[in-house]
Amino acid sequence: MAVNGRLVTSSPAGELLARLEEPHVAAALNTLLDHADLLALLVTGLDGFLSRGGVIADSLASGFNELRGAGAGAALPPIDFGGLATSLATLSGTAAGATPALTTFLDSLGDPRLIAVITQLTTALVEGREHAEANGPASVFGLLRALKDDEAARGAGFLIQVAKSLGRQLAAPAA
Repeated sequence: MAVNGRLVTSSPAGELLARLEEPHVAAALNTLLDHADLLALLVTGLDGFLSRGGVIADSLASGFNELRGAGAGAALPPIDFGGLATSLATLSGTAAGATPALTTFLDSLGDPRLIAVITQLTTALVEGREHAEANGPASVFGLLRALKDDEAARGAGFLIQVAKSLGRQLAAPAA
């Protein structure tokens, strides 16, 4: 397919590039980026909500049972506003701490170098899966023979450099 005079291959990455060049998609992404701090807060809150789903469900069930009992003349227990405020403060502190990391991540998504690497990676993953499905698993000797292949050696070298870079970043103190 052709996008802005460029030939884009029919791949997941090519389809992504074509969608990114649509004006309404770009406008929607800009709106999301303008509100990245709010999105981070919402994502963190949703994550906290989902990770405590069992506790929340138990609390709701307990609350409904207490309300049912209150209908029979029992008094409702008081609301712990202090505990509620503490929970909200913890949640908002976590969300505020996550905002810079999310902003950095979203900023990195627009890097053309990243898009090029992701395009290559998605193509390689599809080709690799097709080859693996057609030929079955490789033996230990097959792996050793593959290292003599220039393409396999180049790919292994790339993976080693990625591992070294990741190791450096893991050793560095978090910003």
